[in-house]
Amino acid sequence: MFSWMLKNLEASVGLAGLVIMLISYLVAWWRKRKRVSYRVHLDTPVTPDHGNDIPLELRYQGEVLTEPSFALVRIMNTGSREIRRGDFALPLTLEFAGRKVVDAKVIEGDPELLAIVKQNTDWPPLGDTTLALPLVPLNRKNRIKVLVLLTGTPKPGVPSTTCGGFIIGGQILRDTTRGDGPSRRSMYVGGGALALVGAFIALLITSPFGPVDADCASGKVRVVGSSAFAPAVEEIKKSYEDKCEGADITVIGDGSLRGLTDLDSGGEKEAEELIAMSDGPASLNQFNLTPHPVGVVAFAVVVNKGTGVTKLSTDDIKDIFSGRKTNWSKLGGVDKEIRIVSRDSKSGTRVVFESKVLDGSEPAVSSNDCEHKDRVPGALVVRCELDSTEDLLAKVDGLDGAIGYADVNIAKEQPNSTLVRLNDVEPNVDSVANREYPFWAMEYFYSYGLPKEDGLVASFVRYMDTDAAKLVLRRAGFAPCDQRAKDQAGALCGD
Repeated sequence: MFSWMLKNLEASVGLAGLVIMLISYLVAWWRKRKRVSYRVHLDTPVTPDHGNDIPLELRYQGEVLTEPSFALVRIMNTGSREIRRGDFALPLTLEFAGRKVVDAKVIEGDPELLAIVKQNTDWPPLGDTTLALPLVPLNRKNRIKVLVLLTGTPKPGVPSTTCGGFIIGGQILRDTTRGDGPSRRSMYVGGGALALVGAFIALLITSPFGPVDADCASGKVRVVGSSAFAPAVEEIKKSYEDKCEGADITVIGDGSLRGLTDLDSGGEKEAEELIAMSDGPASLNQFNLTPHPVGVVAFAVVVNKGTGVTKLSTDDIKDIFSGRKTNWSKLGGVDKEIRIVSRDSKSGTRVVFESKVLDGSEPAVSSNDCEHKDRVPGALVVRCELDSTEDLLAKVDGLDGAIGYADVNIAKEQPNSTLVRLNDVEPNVDSVANREYPFWAMEYFYSYGLPKEDGLVASFVRYMDTDAAKLVLRRAGFAPCDQRAKDQAGALCGD
């Protein structure tokens, strides 16, 4: 045996390497039976870099935030055994280098884990520099993502976000993987063994069929359509342009139908220069357009506070738009004439309102100024049309007796308007995800056919699935689509 090894030195070294690799993997497997890893996907200040030329004061629920920041952390069972609640001698606890917790939410996880978190009404504890996570069981490969709003300046010289705790018979590690690949230790051991057995296996490991990181592309693209979705897309495109040199993206919010029409009429000539953003799906006649679901948006029926109304049913709204009820006193409000402020025919929000609330078309325009029936004196209702979400909300906010509709997140910023409870349900994406609230839509990007893989259209569509883009969407009040997610918002995106 010894003489064979001397005669076959290269094979002997290779065999020894394989044995060492096997032993190392067995030891690593034993050590990771109960193992939780965490990865900090995002830890970034909220305040934009504007050179302090513009004084800003950021508030959250009335509280002024000093140097606010967001942290997005993934917690995952990367061991070979499930972890029960009783395995935690100390709970998993996030530490933020001296910053205080303003609010936190578990934004991703299996439905059972999310249900346990929701039952814990005392979570999250606020005001501390650490955040103890709810005790939840973690089966193999189970993971949760926690989004935390913080305030304060991180302590210098220490990691900005870490995770501690104590698992009986286990360990908590910072995730050093890239994507869903192996740990660094496994890469070192496996790499040494692979070098011994030859370049053939190395070629297999570096196969082009593996996962690809987020990409960049250069060129010019216009993103045209939904005025409700445009502000969020504008922020996301700035993030993309900061990351990708040579990209020039223009966002124009002049109505979903305008964007879809421009894309459809532009055809192959503008296929690599134009993206349409739409509240809801395109027309069946626009069969050349390819949908890319991006997120779920909740809309609200909005009334001027002077009406005295805080809730309406869909039947009430049908009575208003049909002219059966023309005074707020008939709906529990004050004695004021109802004035309808609507979007024009290019609006995707209007299409959603007509299909999901009115169950029919809006009446004809009767007013130019939204106050008098100056176009059709004999009309049943006072109704005008405006061509943007911002114009509609400004008109409702300043006009006695006015009613309109808009994206929830933009509408709630109006000081003199009320977002009514529709069928006694609050207008928000949580109510949509629970299938309780009717007035919502899927936000889509549309391309003409399938865009070129290496082009800017395809690259920007893919960027909408990154954590950076999803954070902007959540902050703007949208529920991002994630086809991998098994939660309720993910199910909506599959509808």
